[in-house]
Amino acid sequence: MTRQWRAVPTYKENLIQKGETSAAYYRFMNDIHTGNPPSAETTITVKASPFTYTAPRGGTVIIQGGSVSQVTYTRSSTAYITGQTSGMFPVGAGDILIVTYSGAPTMTFAPL
Repeated sequence: MTRQWRAVPTYKENLIQKGETSAAYYRFMNDIHTGNPPSAETTITVKASPFTYTAPRGGTVIIQGGSVSQVTYTRSSTAYITGQTSGMFPVGAGDILIVTYSGAPTMTFAPL
């Protein structure tokens, strides 16, 4: 059986075995502690303004450069104008960022 370091142990796996943390939980907690990223960041292809980006999973969207006039964050059908035009925007799966610009920014997604 191949193990993944970041794999979450199932309910069938005991936390403690023979008075020590089980191997499955040790690997899981060790990876969280060391902060190893699950995968590399990806470049977002920015299309026509206003550009809508829907996060595929939890992470951070980095917006830099360009001539951005507004970034709107939407979750559960509630939209918020962020008041920021660049920087790091934490997102959960399904969250939406709408970026309005006159000069396209560079956007990057860094997964959790």
